Amino acid sequence: MYNYGKRHEGLLFMSGKRRRKARQKAKRIKCMKSGKNVPFVLANSTRKYPGIKDRYCYQSNIHNLIYKEAAFQNVKYQNSIITKCNFRKAKLAGVDFCHSNLKGCNFEGAILNNVVFMNCNLKNTKWNGAKLQNVYFISTNVSVCNDLAMTETTYILRTYPSNPEIRGQQDIFCKLASHNAFYKYHVLHVTKEKPNYWIIKILFDCYGIDLWRALYALTKRSDKRGFYTLYSYKKFVEKYLKIC
Repeated sequence: MYNYGKRHEGLLFMSGKRRRKARQKAKRIKCMKSGKNVPFVLANSTRKYPGIKDRYCYQSNIHNLIYKEAAFQNVKYQNSIITKCNFRKAKLAGVDFCHSNLKGCNFEGAILNNVVFMNCNLKNTKWNGAKLQNVYFISTNVSVCNDLAMTETTYILRTYPSNPEIRGQQDIFCKLASHNAFYKYHVLHVTKEKPNYWIIKILFDCYGIDLWRALYALTKRSDKRGFYTLYSYKKFVEKYLKIC
């Protein structure tokens, strides 16, 4: 008689729907472990989710999910749909939302630190009581937000940077782009030939010409994991330059 083993035995006694979901989950985990981008798709769940950490989320499609009091750290959402999600009293530290639709999301009472909204749809988002520190709205219309209170460390960027000091450092960005661990997540790069001057200008304004020394050192770094967000680069630069 064929020995199915524990895994096969478990699948045997599952319903068809549960068995299909288990196979899909196993396939998803296998793809993620191999380094492939696997979109997260979920809508209208009644479960309360705790948030995520150190993740690159490409083409996520989530709707009406509960992230109340959740924690997010070093997470990038790229080309994603994140509509009517509940982020009330959540803590977002080092989260980049890029080219994403956040229509109808609720950020009331949330704490946002080192968060980027680049080319995002924030129509009908709720912000009453939200605390913002080092939050950047890049090519993003904030007039459609409800009860958004700007602070001294909230920045609205509309004009594309043209600083010659930045544009003169093409060699460093080419070196960084040669490492897929940096280029894959498109934080400092649009293409391998075109740097993301929005993000680089933010870093340059924070650290000045010392930034180039730190980024050059980054090309020599053996551990190149986890550089998903502006926040992750800030952390490295500050550690390298010994900024407390």
